[in-house]
Amino acid sequence: MNFARSFSLVVALFIAGVLLVHRPGTAQAALDKSSMELVNKAVFEVIVLKPTHDSLTYERPLPLDLLPYSERTDKYIPVGTAFAISPTEFISAAHVLSLDHESQFKEYFIRDASGNVFPVDQILKYSDRRDFVVFSVKGRPAGDFLPINRKPELNGKVYAVGNALGEGVVIRDGLYTSNTPEDFTGEWKWLRFSAAASPGNSGGPLLDEKGAVIGIVLQKSPSENLNIALPISEVITSRIGVAEIYKKMLYFLDNMSFTKIDVLQDNIALPLAYRPLNDQITASVEKFGARLLSQLLAENRDRIFPNGKESTALFYKNVDATFPHLISRGSDGNWDVQAPKDTKEADLGGNGLMTLGGMGNSLYLYVQKPDTIPLATFYKDSKVFMDTILKGVNVTRQVGVDKIKITSLGKAESESEYVDAYQRKWLVRIWNMEYNDERIVTFSLPVPGGCVTLMRGGSTGRSNGHLMDLKALSDFIYVSYYGSLKQWREFLAMKELLPQAFSTIDISFDYGRRLAYKSARVALQVEPKNMRITENSDLRLDFGFFKEKGKTVWDVKEITVGEDKNSVNYFVLARNMRPPTELGDKFKSEWDKLVGKKMPYNKVAFVQDKSTVIEAPFTRNIPAKRLAGVDVLYHVGYMREGTRGQKEMAAGLDAFLKGIKVFEDGKKQ
Repeated sequence: MNFARSFSLVVALFIAGVLLVHRPGTAQAALDKSSMELVNKAVFEVIVLKPTHDSLTYERPLPLDLLPYSERTDKYIPVGTAFAISPTEFISAAHVLSLDHESQFKEYFIRDASGNVFPVDQILKYSDRRDFVVFSVKGRPAGDFLPINRKPELNGKVYAVGNALGEGVVIRDGLYTSNTPEDFTGEWKWLRFSAAASPGNSGGPLLDEKGAVIGIVLQKSPSENLNIALPISEVITSRIGVAEIYKKMLYFLDNMSFTKIDVLQDNIALPLAYRPLNDQITASVEKFGARLLSQLLAENRDRIFPNGKESTALFYKNVDATFPHLISRGSDGNWDVQAPKDTKEADLGGNGLMTLGGMGNSLYLYVQKPDTIPLATFYKDSKVFMDTILKGVNVTRQVGVDKIKITSLGKAESESEYVDAYQRKWLVRIWNMEYNDERIVTFSLPVPGGCVTLMRGGSTGRSNGHLMDLKALSDFIYVSYYGSLKQWREFLAMKELLPQAFSTIDISFDYGRRLAYKSARVALQVEPKNMRITENSDLRLDFGFFKEKGKTVWDVKEITVGEDKNSVNYFVLARNMRPPTELGDKFKSEWDKLVGKKMPYNKVAFVQDKSTVIEAPFTRNIPAKRLAGVDVLYHVGYMREGTRGQKEMAAGLDAFLKGIKVFEDGKKQ
């Protein structure tokens, strides 16, 4: 499965991707001999160590023979280019060293043309806005460096030097064609040039025809060969002893159009070693992102569900959300539930089944575990959990032209719990994929027989952004609890994982004898004379949201008891509320039919979808003279497969009605 990347936290900078795989070689363009010799001595690969640990298991051995020899045998991964500007100072693009986000690569190195490797030591200058870093290295004596030209001639010949595609330092020629003001304030101008640039060129020098540095190659043009470099003068004249953090950042969530944009400005004293600086910048960025999210929600609080008139309609709907739905703001401004347009099912074996579909940047899953896995193991063993998921979610590793299915991610790298605004407990897990510096993040809500899960994947540096997003989105997940009585028995035993709402609900059953449900609002009891009660009988609780005593309540709105999970013979008890006049005729008409005992609530059986249905309002606790003025009214329904007679259906409905008690008096709460 190709996961959608999360762009909830967007850094508005010029960023060039670096997916690099090969050892260096040298290609030449028309620089003079002395300049060529200097380039060979003063331009370096930027590299990271290949991971030595792989948590993953594959469906078959990796066909590493498909990779080029140099890639198979190199213990490093190239990620960009750097060059020397003094005996002790080296320059690269800031994004090559990934100082502003977390990575599984904990140390960076440079490698010279002879294969000698030196670790990055102190960061001396840094600017993420201008996208450059100046650093020293450990263990390298004073060496050759490139001359500087601060005032290059427009339309002059230039050479882009860099580790193109990770296949070695190459030199390609073109023209310095124009200048483009930087986007934010026009404080400086980018150099535009026509020399070819490829992933891996990032951080390399742009040279004039005499071999002097005029800029740092930063970005390849996506549509034409007109690429971008930072003038070297911006590096030379930048402040000494400071890391300048300047990021224009945008935060948004999948389910709403509201956004929050602001600029993070921070300065960190230098010099610092790579890791301490990375830690400080990452912490600053994440703290700022969290603040943006908090401000986004606070500034729009009156218009975000459950607040505002645009939320009202959803309070008056009952929704079967066995597959998780997302409460989303539509183009008309109203809040409603949303499900994926397309879903697919995957057989997990052992009666296990998974339904999956994408919404926004997340993959949504409804997982019914195989019978062979105890529910407690499924919840508590992260390896078993993800191994089950991977039977239905196709995650692969590409080796050369081949794609190899990943069958296990091993144990999660981190595990925790998160309690959302409605006191639902989510299992939060993160897995490392070391080979490509990526992570998979899941948020899972236990339900009978399995879980509902929100899943994301992407670069390690985005995982904390995923966590912030998913914590916020968890408050907008609309979900029902469904399962066979056998699944319910196992689920209810997991008391420490149940939402707080279940503390006021008592569900009990004895196969062949009775099934009972009781809450502060309602109670019902089903006996064998109503329908068979076995381990395959099923129960669905449709939770929803409504206002009560000025607060938003998440509670059961509809109870469905089925004779067998493989049949459509069932009883239903549903809670209804008088809609406000602003919701219009559609809601009012349905309410009037219920209160007035009109079709379909008139206790007259009718055929629907090859089944027979009969429905009626439950009025035992409400005096007839007060019925027209009630604000809360339950109704009951009974469905059986095939065409059935009125007498049979009415008798079945009456038997069900006898087992119901409603504790709400029908008045507005």
